Amino acid sequence: MKKTKFRAVNCTRTRQLHAYIFNSHISTYTNNQSFDDANPVLNSVPRQNVISLSKLIYEATKLNDFGRAIRISSKMLSQNIMLDTHVLPSVIKACAGLSLLKTGKQVHCFASVSGFASDSRVSSSLVLMYLKCNRVKDAHKVFDGLPKPDVVAYSALLAAYARRGCVKETRQLISTRKDDGVELNFVSWNGMISGFNHSGYHLEAVVMFQKMHLEGFKPDGTSVSSVLSAVGDLERLDIGCQIHGYVIKQGLGQDNWVVSALIDVYGKCACTMEMLEVFNEFHQMDIGTCNALITGLSRNGLVDKALKVFKKIKAWMELNVVSWTSIIASCSQNGKDIVALELFREMQVMGVKPNAVTIPCLLPACGNIAALMHGKAAHCFSLKSGISGNVYVGSALIDMYAKCGRIHVSRLCFDMMPTRNLVSWNALMAGYAMHGKTKEAIDIFQLMKRCWQKPDSISFVCVLSACSQGGFTDEGQGYFNSMLKDYGIEPRIEHYACMVNLLGRAGRLQEAYDMIKEMPVKPDACVWGSLLSSCRVHNNVSLGEIAAKELFELEPQNPGNYILLSNIYASKAMWDEVDMVRNMMKNRGLKKNPGCSWIEIKSKVHMLLAGDNSHPQMTQIIEKIAELSMEMKKSGCFPDTNFVLQDVEEHDKEQILCGHSEKLAVVLGLLNTSPGLPLQVIKNLRICGDCHAVIKFISSYEKREIFVRDTNRFHHFRDGVCSCGDYW
Repeated sequence: MKKTKFRAVNCTRTRQLHAYIFNSHISTYTNNQSFDDANPVLNSVPRQNVISLSKLIYEATKLNDFGRAIRISSKMLSQNIMLDTHVLPSVIKACAGLSLLKTGKQVHCFASVSGFASDSRVSSSLVLMYLKCNRVKDAHKVFDGLPKPDVVAYSALLAAYARRGCVKETRQLISTRKDDGVELNFVSWNGMISGFNHSGYHLEAVVMFQKMHLEGFKPDGTSVSSVLSAVGDLERLDIGCQIHGYVIKQGLGQDNWVVSALIDVYGKCACTMEMLEVFNEFHQMDIGTCNALITGLSRNGLVDKALKVFKKIKAWMELNVVSWTSIIASCSQNGKDIVALELFREMQVMGVKPNAVTIPCLLPACGNIAALMHGKAAHCFSLKSGISGNVYVGSALIDMYAKCGRIHVSRLCFDMMPTRNLVSWNALMAGYAMHGKTKEAIDIFQLMKRCWQKPDSISFVCVLSACSQGGFTDEGQGYFNSMLKDYGIEPRIEHYACMVNLLGRAGRLQEAYDMIKEMPVKPDACVWGSLLSSCRVHNNVSLGEIAAKELFELEPQNPGNYILLSNIYASKAMWDEVDMVRNMMKNRGLKKNPGCSWIEIKSKVHMLLAGDNSHPQMTQIIEKIAELSMEMKKSGCFPDTNFVLQDVEEHDKEQILCGHSEKLAVVLGLLNTSPGLPLQVIKNLRICGDCHAVIKFISSYEKREIFVRDTNRFHHFRDGVCSCGDYW
């Protein structure tokens, strides 16, 4: 009897010793992150114990190896090893990390049935899991069941509500925590400030910053950088200066995040001198502050200064993808499209891989100058990199192909997008409008509504522009009237500008003027500019003078307005009035913007100016124009000298017409490309009637498709016919 009892005790001690050694081995492997080495040890025994498996799950979740943690917990259940209050929080964390809502709910059910859901650690983990899976109501339900919520649960729920812009719920929760005796900490306040900033409730973020300070907390670098971002978006320079003073007092002036945020605030408030001062006072230069400075300079139109700073930084610091993307965006947004393309090429040479933000920043530059080959190359890169499915990349591709005259490719890109947002729909509608495809634009507008995508103010700008291009006056008025009535969208000044253009182009100039007089807001230069342009089309002197007078007050330094009025006078042979306008320009130091056209030939973009003879192939171009002119005259087509608005001899007028930039660009394309290849030209002004007629002839005579994009729309010339139907 004694011997049997001794043997039983001995066996128990042996098993305990074995379990201790076994668990020690597992701990050694997990502490050294050697999970693969731990597996043979686990498999060497028929039944593992809860301690060793719990240790593996804990270490796996600590290293964010959530998949492994889930697999081990499944193994425990299959061996009837109970998941207790020690292991459940780690399993729930793994579900949250992988956003496995279904699995998380199953674990929640298991915890409830087994009686572990009442444990504070388990319940807090469930709150965090539901929040990570965007189930705030479920999280709050679990939170309400907590016997005594801690500061971690409160902080998580407060941050979640703030990120969703739920101001009322956030404030209620702040009040409730006093009843539970919970004191908020830095994490709580920073989470709310950052959350409201993220959700666009910038003023509420500032309010939370003030409350934090009133509660006795001294905001740290995280708090300050978050609230400064909100202040910048509010463009509240006064608050920004106060926080800057706090930064100096608290000695946060050398915090990287704070300095970057200060530069951002001053940049958004157009205070470039203060922005540069903050940058120059910072001693520990890093990429973040440099990127903030480049963005700030670009935002204020100082793109040359931004380029200079970029080159200087590049010489002594290895730049990241954000740096390159910032400067490419700066150039493409400020008219330096060719520079943007060169920087993109240099970026790749330097071994920096573009991402899903870089491509949408580059593609507008390709579209602006119709650099189709560069745009296609960027498209290929996005396909190879697996980012072509990104909604912003897809939307930028739609816009680029439309601006390069390939609207059918825009539609293909749109149809292939896995997900679409409002930007995608608007980009395609704008593309159709640009190409004068009014019916297609209206079809997309109707399809968008059927897909439950609510149009916004930009959607209506697109559809109204399309109606204007196609002469769909009644339809355009119907869409304008439906904005407020059916969608609750108050017409803005850009919508009135579209309507003035719509009526004006249709010859209903008096109606357009009456609409301007009845506008609820003061008309801007865009509205009066639409009326003046329409007066130029229909040669209406009286209304043209009214529009021009307003524009001379609103934009005294814009030469285009003076030129339009001068052209209206010239069309009526009112040469004294033409001289008067030109003298006004001379006295104000204004010069006419020269006609300029771009054409891409063999991946190189050529720029040609009207009347400029500096191009190396200009002699060949002039000879080719003369040859085409002779062929036109043989076919009974003669130059329309009515479009030369100068008091000169007829022969001189013909010579002036020959020097128009769009003609020069088209002929340069004929000389340097294979027969039959399409040509693509961009012009900075509206194409004149004579050039329009000449390019129609060239498309037929040379058997070429020719795409010309002017400031008004796209012209697709083919077999002697233009897609605009001679209405532009």
